[in-house]
Amino acid sequence: MTAFTSIPKHIEEVLESSGKSSRRTFLKTSGLFVVSFSAAPFLTPASAQAPAAAGPYPDKDYRQLDSWIVIREDNTATFYVGKTDCGQGTGTAFRQMMADELDMAYDQTSCVMGTTDLTVDQGGSGGSDAIQTDGWPMRRVAAEARRVLLDMASKQLGVPVDQLTVTAAVITAKADPAKRVTYGQLIGGKRFNVTLTGNNIDATTGQARVKPVQDFKIVGQSLQRYDIPPKVDGSLNWPWTSRFQEWFTRAM
Repeated sequence: MTAFTSIPKHIEEVLESSGKSSRRTFLKTSGLFVVSFSAAPFLTPASAQAPAAAGPYPDKDYRQLDSWIVIREDNTATFYVGKTDCGQGTGTAFRQMMADELDMAYDQTSCVMGTTDLTVDQGGSGGSDAIQTDGWPMRRVAAEARRVLLDMASKQLGVPVDQLTVTAAVITAKADPAKRVTYGQLIGGKRFNVTLTGNNIDATTGQARVKPVQDFKIVGQSLQRYDIPPKVDGSLNWPWTSRFQEWFTRAM
């Protein structure tokens, strides 16, 4: 629920035409205008609405690997996922899954979630689907990034891919550990420019296969959740609050 100190003119007209209080009366009695998800009675039926105008941000293309993963020169990565963490710790789980598939240390990664101008649209968050459904494309794109990086390293080091190993985002030749290169050195600050496939976002995939569960090293570990300290000291700002207010302001 978000509070506003003024009512947009067209909302006021809807209120007055429906027999509700005028803006002046409303503000006198309440001091503010409260918008909640129970505003449905004032909404025009979908069949009567004019086509919606394009939003301020274009949708991120889920078939582009760069929409999901960015790797920097310092050998760290940020994952961009279209789900939100409603307090269950899914943001930590997303990082664990993607870091495992990419062969990066957990603390080398960060995660941006459900930010409409930065992330792909993976739909709403609910029904306990974040891991069991939406985790699959996250795993597959991370596995694809690893495959692409191994191909790049193979060309740079002159070593076949099957003779390379990866630990904490460092690719090394099995027969000659002196031959090594980091993810950051390979692609830091640059784009993958790799197109993924899939008829919908849940089916997004590349050529790589995800790891067998028994090969996981980070998933299943009890890592410190990023959200616990700010929950304790009250500094945590849930991103949906500011995003909803921004959206509503633009819509008005």
